[in-house]
Amino acid sequence: MAQYWSEYPLAETDDQVPGELPAGRYVSVIPNGHGALTAWVAGPHRCFRRPYPASAHPPVKVTRGHPGKEPEEVWFEPFTEEDLRMVNDDVNSYLAEAGVRPQPRGFEWNVLVPESIRDGEDLERALRAKNNYIEPTEVLTAIRRLYESVVRQIPPSS
Repeated sequence: MAQYWSEYPLAETDDQVPGELPAGRYVSVIPNGHGALTAWVAGPHRCFRRPYPASAHPPVKVTRGHPGKEPEEVWFEPFTEEDLRMVNDDVNSYLAEAGVRPQPRGFEWNVLVPESIRDGEDLERALRAKNNYIEPTEVLTAIRRLYESVVRQIPPSS
């Protein structure tokens, strides 16, 4: 398992699922520790990655003002390489606490899900609804169990 993240096949730029993976619905996991653990649990036989550089990210909304009141100013700034590094460092810190190898930076991770899961937000809600753990090692164990129950909802191929 030492090479786990590097074994993921890269998808083509036209968003096609790599041919060696099962046909079905794939959604991008949320780019946080929970999403990264979900991709890890899905494994290379139910997950793929696509390059997602900082330049492809949407702009970041910035607000100024008192937290409990209407913002005084709102503007958008580009998502930078530094932003990407900080997000990746946070995710990798969480993965390390769970005993999982760090993720390479600059990728979007996509996992196999049933048709009832529309996007990464739906997947996140489905897994978190039954996962009240705080410690990353316990979260990993719960995600392993919960993701397998989600994937079992996929009808067999005919």
